[in-house]
Amino acid sequence: MDLQEIFSASQRIQEFKEGMVIFEKGMEAYVMYVIVEGEVEIIIEEKVIQVAEAGTIFGEMAIIENGRRRSATARAKKHCRLVSLDRDQFLALIKEEPHFALYVMQVLAKRLREMNYKIADKLLDEKN
Repeated sequence: MDLQEIFSASQRIQEFKEGMVIFEKGMEAYVMYVIVEGEVEIIIEEKVIQVAEAGTIFGEMAIIENGRRRSATARAKKHCRLVSLDRDQFLALIKEEPHFALYVMQVLAKRLREMNYKIADKLLDEKN
């Protein structure tokens, strides 16, 4: 799914300069973001756990969990152009583009799998 193509003409584009915080861990969360251009660091406990690139999403747990607090901080690694989607916009997009829901699930599954591998590696290192 080419999110850059879908969202590049959006009227909801926000720009963030390199180093700007997009949201902080613990903030109330009601929107997710699509990266149209740039890179975003996802940070937990001052450690970058992921770099999200153009054409992907982040902050999607806010939509799925309907307003829970942010579990990580997001910071622009490079100058970014982002589109924010609230829950209503997210649901409308799924109705219009049903494959978007599958895309979001694939992103979540990939991230969960990567975290599982990191945890397993850490546990193996602790054993040795």
